[in-house]
Amino acid sequence: MKNSPLKDLLTLFLFEKVTPEDFHRLSEIVMRSSNKELDSELKSIWDETDPATLMNKETKAKVLANIHLQMLTGNKRISFQWIKMAAVVLLSVIISLGSYFYFSDKYRTTSEEFMVMAESGQKTKIRLPDGTRVWLNSDSKLSYASDFNRNSRHVKLEGEAFFEVEKNNGMHFMVKTECVHVIVHGTAFNVSAYKEDPAIEISLLRGNVRLAYPDNTLITELYPDQIASVSKKNKKWRIGSCDAEMECLWTQNKLKFENAPATEVFRKLGRWYGVNISVENRNENILYGFTLKNESLREILYEINKITPVVYKINGEEVSITYK
Repeated sequence: MKNSPLKDLLTLFLFEKVTPEDFHRLSEIVMRSSNKELDSELKSIWDETDPATLMNKETKAKVLANIHLQMLTGNKRISFQWIKMAAVVLLSVIISLGSYFYFSDKYRTTSEEFMVMAESGQKTKIRLPDGTRVWLNSDSKLSYASDFNRNSRHVKLEGEAFFEVEKNNGMHFMVKTECVHVIVHGTAFNVSAYKEDPAIEISLLRGNVRLAYPDNTLITELYPDQIASVSKKNKKWRIGSCDAEMECLWTQNKLKFENAPATEVFRKLGRWYGVNISVENRNENILYGFTLKNESLREILYEINKITPVVYKINGEEVSITYK
């Protein structure tokens, strides 16, 4: 029985025989494939593959085991969306454990760019080639070159991400955003850099980080439980105290508000649920405080209505809210 193109390409990739053209084709096919198709093909490869025949057999076996485990256990919604939302995520897991050298060493072509995306209303987690772990929040994307960890450790971020950077004193790690770069050697921090937000915010959980403008002019340094805000309009910055653990609660599927105005609340709720929220007659003098865990959008709007009476309508991805 003839294999599907998806299974053939995944198998070629795992056996280090895929060409750059095949790689791009594989990415496109995975993005079009259903959850059921992906589950079936990956399970089939898992069942048929002898880890001893793979290059770096111990590493590759762990990769396959991890993929298989994520599909068949745990939170189905999260694991399947992780696979569906970005083929690059799946491929990056494998790439991060060594096979990204395949393109640069074997073909010696121009550097490829890999991009990982978390679509609106979704979150995902990846491990970069240097071992750094990254959590991507809703409507975010992270990109890096195929020679990452060879000559540099630079990534570009649009949206929000939490980083646990693998320590490397000989090579700094840099997160590039629209108007500020975050430079570290090994630490944990959160960066919020959504295009529609007026400022970029960096909060530090542990270690220390340096902030610089894109021209490499040093701005300042951050220490644990500090948050920096850099204005996109005039590049002015300020530092304040924060609860860094609260700033990265979203990585645990929790969203906490403390004395937050309506603008901030509904902007973040829109990203959290992957919907467009329009608000009329809002009163910015009203501040909200609550923690979101597993509640549905309708449930949280019902609770908001108890605090400040509103009329709300949910029509697919469009949500309208009017204060009474």
